[in-house]
Amino acid sequence: MRHPLARPERTQPLPELVNRALRDAALAPTVFDALDICADALVALAALAQPLEVRA
Repeated sequence: MRHPLARPERTQPLPELVNRALRDAALAPTVFDALDICADALVALAALAQPLEVRA
């Protein structure tokens, strides 16, 4: 079961994103669902950070 956390058209403030991911992972029915939720959160964080990367 996937829980999309952030999409380009709907971004969330970082604390809200992290809080939601932790809450959803803690309440997930299985450890595998919790891992999927955490992975989705990391992907969302990477997507938010990507425009901030500085290329030398």
